[in-house]
Amino acid sequence: MTPAAANTDATDSGANDSGATDSGGRDFGGAIAILRLTDHRHIVAVGTALYEAGLKAMEVTFDHPGAPAALRELRAALPADAMLGAGTIRTREQVQQAASCGARYCVSPHTDTGLIRAVLGAGLEPLPGAATATEVAAAQDAGARLIKLFPAGALGLPYLKALLGPFREVSFIPTGGVRHDAVGEWLAAGAVAVGLGSDLVPAAPGPDDMPGIAERAATVAAQIAGASSS
Repeated sequence: MTPAAANTDATDSGANDSGATDSGGRDFGGAIAILRLTDHRHIVAVGTALYEAGLKAMEVTFDHPGAPAALRELRAALPADAMLGAGTIRTREQVQQAASCGARYCVSPHTDTGLIRAVLGAGLEPLPGAATATEVAAAQDAGARLIKLFPAGALGLPYLKALLGPFREVSFIPTGGVRHDAVGEWLAAGAVAVGLGSDLVPAAPGPDDMPGIAERAATVAAQIAGASSS
């Protein structure tokens, strides 16, 4: 079953009405599924599997020429409450393109204060990547309310806990090397959500991959539910 029937004016509302929020990362529901795909033919099937398993936040990375059209297709297919964003955003032109495709947020691998302001100016939520206290402070000062801790797997849980000392008001979303079966550990350490990449969705998913994607997504959703109730 596809959730498209519940998609009331989703295409129009994505970029213009739903941009930056003050939710402190709660809108992401504990996890962002990063769709860094080299083949987008089955992106609606992937998005549907994730959404129906309970993961409503998805990031289509803009490091492939087919990504903008895929994001637009996904936005048209999923309900309006699906939190869709664009990833690997490095230029202002990509920000405008992401907005036109229905993105609600822009994720970057780095901290660029000018780019953060451009994302805010487009009415979207910036999610810049940062690995040091200096980068976190610069992103915050530029207006970012959410910070992608990257590469989180290499930095580790103790690093996140250490950053939360001086930056306890920052909403961190650890990304890069985070396993789908370790989400609960990161949430317990203070993350508001995590970013999950190829461990959740392969780069060229086909029909045979959908059951595994759904199973892994359900594992993630169960950990998020457990963290919320604890």
